Amino acid sequence: MLKYKKNNSVKFGILGLGRVVEKRVYEVFSKELTTAKVVAVFDKNKKKNKKFSSLFKCKPAKSLKDFLRRDIDIVYIATESGNHFKNVIDCFKFNKNVVVEKPPVLKLQQLFKLNKIAKKRKLHFFSIYQNRENKSVNFLKKNLKKLTNEDKIIFVNLKLLWSRDQSYYSDWHGKWKMDGGVLAQQGIHYVDILCYLFGKPTRCVSLMDNKTNKLQAEDTHIGIVKFKSATCTINLTTALRPSDYEATIEIFTKKKIIKLYGLCCNKIKVMNYSGQKSKYFNLISKRYSTEVPSGYGLSHTFVFQKIVNFLLKRDFYSPLKAIDTQNTLKVVNMFYKSAEENKWVTNDTKNINSRLGK
Repeated sequence: MLKYKKNNSVKFGILGLGRVVEKRVYEVFSKELTTAKVVAVFDKNKKKNKKFSSLFKCKPAKSLKDFLRRDIDIVYIATESGNHFKNVIDCFKFNKNVVVEKPPVLKLQQLFKLNKIAKKRKLHFFSIYQNRENKSVNFLKKNLKKLTNEDKIIFVNLKLLWSRDQSYYSDWHGKWKMDGGVLAQQGIHYVDILCYLFGKPTRCVSLMDNKTNKLQAEDTHIGIVKFKSATCTINLTTALRPSDYEATIEIFTKKKIIKLYGLCCNKIKVMNYSGQKSKYFNLISKRYSTEVPSGYGLSHTFVFQKIVNFLLKRDFYSPLKAIDTQNTLKVVNMFYKSAEENKWVTNDTKNINSRLGK
């Protein structure tokens, strides 16, 4: 466990310098956090390594071992999904705390193994599902029972209508060993919101297809997942052209619709079927909706700030532990297994395997 003086900052290392770092995380560390500093970066791509070492004003690491030997409090991992397991193991060998982009790993047994190692070494092992920190999602999580009190949920509908062109799938994206398809890459953020709201999944069924792009996995996924308190349909695609459209979760009750919407469920709206206006519902929409520039949203800042506050002993509550995202990983593997075997898959074992990660 880390110990810090009152006014110290947290020293981050960044492993993997891909899209999310370039389009969002660089801005977070360079402009938005005041008690965190990137002291080392590493990517197997030498050009990226040189570029971001210069941007963060740190000495370029010659190798992964050189990077891990640096004075780093916690490593942020943003490499290919299929490499997360190996990368976390490497960090643990050097006694580094870890926060890893979604999904923390591709297979459940990997998650359980890493959690066991982290506990044994007394290291922190966090994961990033930044949309949990959206004001809209947090409000709904805290007030879902109030909004549905004596107003039974009929069903829930998730729609992810995004665009990825063929060039996106020219490297590691869309391959079973490294990534999966729209479900495991883009849709997992919103499946995670369902698990955050409704808990443990009980059973799933799904179909997958490629409508526009050529890839090993799928660019379109349709499924049903049943939780104890809600049955949810999911409709995910990256086959649209020319750009992302929306990500929406609609909760239909007997009396109203509760809608998370926007590029990354960054807005919320509550409506009566009668169309009757409500000052309370209007206030919810105004107070808990946020404009965002892209599907990455703006909530990485809150995720990293939580980690910083926790490590500096300024906040008692732990950031999101990787092991606490196991329901999300389980749903993804249940869906893929269902599509493979063309049948319902029941959540009756601790470990459920699919072709994801193979």
